Amino acid sequence: MKRMITGRSGAWILVLCMAVLIGCSQRADGAGTAGTPVETGTAGAAGETDTPGAAEEAGMPGTTGIQGNEDTPPPMEETVNRFEILDVKESSMLVCGLDDMKGLYHVGHGEVLKDVDQKAIQVSDLETGMIVDLTWNGAVQETYPGQFSYRKLQVTEERGSRELEFYKQLIRDLAEVDPGLNDGVTESYFDLTQMESLTDAEKEGLAYMGGGSFNVWGFLSTPEQLTQDGIMDPQKGLEHGILITIEEISVTETANEGGDGDVITVNCNARKYRSGTGAYYFTDVKATFQDGGWSYTIGAEMIS
Repeated sequence: MKRMITGRSGAWILVLCMAVLIGCSQRADGAGTAGTPVETGTAGAAGETDTPGAAEEAGMPGTTGIQGNEDTPPPMEETVNRFEILDVKESSMLVCGLDDMKGLYHVGHGEVLKDVDQKAIQVSDLETGMIVDLTWNGAVQETYPGQFSYRKLQVTEERGSRELEFYKQLIRDLAEVDPGLNDGVTESYFDLTQMESLTDAEKEGLAYMGGGSFNVWGFLSTPEQLTQDGIMDPQKGLEHGILITIEEISVTETANEGGDGDVITVNCNARKYRSGTGAYYFTDVKATFQDGGWSYTIGAEMIS
């Protein structure tokens, strides 16, 4: 039997076809629904899109996020502190803090250096013993010594001990004689309790720099403390360390006739010690500071 499509059935079929066509048209116009990327900005390199506000919504560093939080820290305020120069190198210097700034610091050089008269100077013009005002951001790297860099250095009219420069050289020379005593040394110790010309901070700096003469760490100590800590045996001495003792006998200052500044004279003895049968002595040392420089003589050198 053949089925015939009557007029009424044809009308319903026509309505159904129109509905299907309308639905397809709506799907075409509705592209960009969930799950389909939409380019709302200008196409960038390699087909990337630049969506306005994307950085803010993602809370990227340096921008204000949805919550309105600022991630960029405010600039640190600068501070000015006094320091004494203990040693100067081209890229940095060793200083000790004065006033409320205690301890030793390795300080990187800045761009602005001024002398007492506010005239520009170079790093090569800096000297051991100068007291300087450093302008910096107050942030210190927690190492020993501490580390920071200054923006501005201002030399003051004050100065520290001139004797420090002499003792630095004396320790360097003592380290070089009888180098066999230095073999196997992993730490060096400095007994400076009989030295009155240096401050405690200068003594700490001298011990630290003195350790560098032996290519090891340098610390302040005494025979009694080393024995108590088990580092030194009263009979056998120090197995892995070396003890430097400086006995300051006298320091005098006299007028420099015909020259600049005073004449400083230092009398002292010095010794480096590993054991009773391993030691070296500088005795009756006479040092003189005159016209800006140190010179010294050794009365006698002894070895045991």
